[in-house]
Amino acid sequence: MFSVIFEVLPNGGNWDDYLDNAKMLRPELEQVEGFVDNIRYKSLIREGWILSLSNWRDEKSLVRWRTRMRHHEAQHKGRDEIFADYHLRVGQITADNQIPARYALTEQRLDETEVGEGTTVTLINATRPSEWKQTTNPYDCAEWLGLNPWAADSTSWDIFDAVLTPGDLILLISWKDTAAAQAYEDTSAPNDKARIRRVRIVRDYGKYDRREAPQYYPDAKGGETLRA
Repeated sequence: MFSVIFEVLPNGGNWDDYLDNAKMLRPELEQVEGFVDNIRYKSLIREGWILSLSNWRDEKSLVRWRTRMRHHEAQHKGRDEIFADYHLRVGQITADNQIPARYALTEQRLDETEVGEGTTVTLINATRPSEWKQTTNPYDCAEWLGLNPWAADSTSWDIFDAVLTPGDLILLISWKDTAAAQAYEDTSAPNDKARIRRVRIVRDYGKYDRREAPQYYPDAKGGETLRA
């Protein structure tokens, strides 16, 4: 299985445009063979940032989606009009303690990003306890999900709350390499009700860093573009 970890920062006032675009694409997305799910979250520590996390049976399924005309048009609009910035990581799920029914983890890609800050991501998600009336402290939420801020070779982390189902939290931790992620999993005790996934990042790129992007776009305004 593959994950697409798509973090976006809409321009001021473009939040609704982004959600409208996503809503428009949803029916076509669900028709793509191999599509598993797609959930959007808002960051609790980075103002305005959104995580769109989609999962796919295999990389071929993701490629099928990339070739759809409406998706391509939405990409252009997002890049040119809606997003102030974005960061996109694509990778193979190498571990999952709650694999969806009818799916399995199979080895498909052994290569890793050569330019990203880390080659591995851990995703930990669970529903906030009902006695918590609201999310007031993102750091408490992150530690509840299993964050160890002093873990060796962790390059960054963020915690998000689901847009449509508030209270469904997800912790995203980036690691220098697989060994660091494995060491964390072996020595930490994440929430026993949480779903825990590990993703080997194959491609890591953004609006201005195009070194591992699978398609060409002209340089975006507002920053220097890096190319391979």
